[in-house]
Amino acid sequence: MKIKTINLSLFLLQWTAIFAQSDATLFGHVVDETGTHIPFVNLVIKDSRIGTATDITGHYMMNNIPPGTHTLMIQHVGHKTKEMEFTISKRESKEFDITLETVTVALEQVVISGSLKEQSLRDSPVKIEVLGAAFLRKTPSNNLMQSIGMINGVQQVTACGVCGTNEIRINGLEGSNTAVLIDGMPIMGALASVYGLNGIPNALIERVEVIKGASSTLYGSEAIGGIINIITSSAETAPRFFFNTNWSNLGDRNADIGFSPFRGRKFDALFSGSIHTMERFTDLNKDNFADKVIISPSVSLFNKWSFQRPAGKTASFAVKFYHENRAGGTQEFLGAYNFKPDSKVRGSDSLYGETIFTNRYELTGSYSLPGSAGLRLDISQSGHWHDSWYGTTFYKGEQHISFANLIWLTNAGERHSITSGFTARYQVYDDNTPVTASGRDKQFIPGIFVQDDIRINTKTNLLAGARLDHHNRHGLVFSPRLSAKYELSGNTIFRINSGTGFRTVNIFTEDHAALSGFREVVISENLKPEQSWNVSISLNQTINRLVGRWVVLDADLFYTRFSNKILADYDTDTEKIIYRNLPDGDYAVSRGVAVSANGRINGFFTWSAGFTWQDVFAVSNTGSEKTGKEAQPLSPEFTGNWLLSWDARKIRTTVDLTGTFTGKMLLPTVDPEVVNDDRLSKPYSLINLLVNYNLNQSVRVYVGINNILDWRQNRNPVINWQSPFSDDFDAANVYGPLYGRTVMMGIRLLM
Repeated sequence: MKIKTINLSLFLLQWTAIFAQSDATLFGHVVDETGTHIPFVNLVIKDSRIGTATDITGHYMMNNIPPGTHTLMIQHVGHKTKEMEFTISKRESKEFDITLETVTVALEQVVISGSLKEQSLRDSPVKIEVLGAAFLRKTPSNNLMQSIGMINGVQQVTACGVCGTNEIRINGLEGSNTAVLIDGMPIMGALASVYGLNGIPNALIERVEVIKGASSTLYGSEAIGGIINIITSSAETAPRFFFNTNWSNLGDRNADIGFSPFRGRKFDALFSGSIHTMERFTDLNKDNFADKVIISPSVSLFNKWSFQRPAGKTASFAVKFYHENRAGGTQEFLGAYNFKPDSKVRGSDSLYGETIFTNRYELTGSYSLPGSAGLRLDISQSGHWHDSWYGTTFYKGEQHISFANLIWLTNAGERHSITSGFTARYQVYDDNTPVTASGRDKQFIPGIFVQDDIRINTKTNLLAGARLDHHNRHGLVFSPRLSAKYELSGNTIFRINSGTGFRTVNIFTEDHAALSGFREVVISENLKPEQSWNVSISLNQTINRLVGRWVVLDADLFYTRFSNKILADYDTDTEKIIYRNLPDGDYAVSRGVAVSANGRINGFFTWSAGFTWQDVFAVSNTGSEKTGKEAQPLSPEFTGNWLLSWDARKIRTTVDLTGTFTGKMLLPTVDPEVVNDDRLSKPYSLINLLVNYNLNQSVRVYVGINNILDWRQNRNPVINWQSPFSDDFDAANVYGPLYGRTVMMGIRLLM
């Protein structure tokens, strides 16, 4: 036994010696001006791959630091970014404590979505809204789809009351108009738009950047409603090891795990995985349909590598795999189906159910080219397989997207910061519908873009950009963009943005009504691409030393106008759904006003509130029957959200109270005789609570309550649920929660 112990000790000493040859260590804590420790602060040594983050108690440690003098960059939302120099010797352990200055949240964050390079929100001519990792942890949710509604004017909408698929709407525009990016790359195609975000757990997200309105120059003309850019975590600042698991009273079970074993050398790596199941049948409205979709299971695997190359050049790549098996329907169907791979009940004409198998992979990479020209190559590849039954309707789809973006970042004098490049996008789509009856749909879209951020003077910036794409069916598409920022004072910023959009539509991947239900789908003509132009005006005002430390106010006006808008016609023929473009001279509009505010009180309380009024409608000026202005379904007139957060660090507890408000909206109908007043939903409010308690510097337990008021929509989400195989059956009548109050408990481990 002694020999084994000696051998083990020698083995450990040998490996310790190998890794201790140059492993100088820097450690300490990060506090604010009041001496309060700050958790989850990012610390990175400049011009290196060495970094870390403070733990729950505000302490940090960095190993494997080469001897010499270095510059440490410290970043945290709500505090001024700081750079500090330190000198360390070989094998030295050095204590290095840091104090950060509290500033406004809205202006000091670093973003990349406006120009493909890092810049502060204050300097960006484009208005960008940011959800940081800390904010994502303030809602009792497991993934981004459940947290995104805390951005003013952004909604998470359930598109199907049976299968539970969802989408993200910006300023009332359908989710298909929102471009979803992963680390700046458009890898979410039409087939993945209602499924892909469910596979991104909050644990993998560093921040989410949202731009409302057309953003066509850098990201393509399809970004009509705006973009959501999900910046994933890097191994530099991610915890060495993290584990999170939670469960709810409705049967939800979720677990996330991740680790970064290599850090501080010439490369970093992050590995993570997530699993989610929901296997309990719930039917609170007694319609015999499951209120909450059954998932058994969804699995997500993620791996990200980054490399430090000579002359400060970098390279990185990431891979993600997502699998999901979901089902919804009647209790008899789900009992007979039971997620058996060889189940014969899929496609049954006697028991109604909907089942969806999803498999998806994503590959992304970024490489800084050698030399001093400032060239970078971004590439991505994704594949999505979809196998589903909607009652007796079988739908099988497959989509592959390859993307390459060669970017050149350069300065022309002191006033011009230019972003330009070439893009190439190749996508292949195939399904079992008439859309691809003659063969796979293949599109190759090359493009060129240029954008100039012009610093006119110390207060004024002008951002002018243009993009030219070539579509193999529609020829050349020109997409201009113009933004301006004027700093009226150090605390007042005015912005104006405008741009155009151009988007082709796939009916069967974007509208579940085409699949769920038994009406005949009719595409009346060769559908033209939707086109739009957008303008928005925003004012940002910072008020220091008001209501505690500071308050940031935002006010926005937005207007988007569509031509060739594609709408579904349920009224002309009660046995058909007819999809057609709006005639020439007709148009659709999304317009509105958004107001928001956020602030901090006495270092312990933070708060935010937002309110949006929106008017989404179509106008008919042509034809024998001029209908005039017609409101569009599922676009609420008013939406709002708020947050109150208490950081009671002395008792190691945080309390977050969040809420949303949704006004009345027009609901879909399959009965043309129903007047609009009878189709209006009732307004409602949801309140959520999350309480975290830190057992020690590594372990946190939490309890959350969603929908404290136990509100549920009073209309059945499934129209004509008694006859699911009839022409009048429709599952797209969801406008609010279906399953009332839920309680979740969990534990999070960070090391």
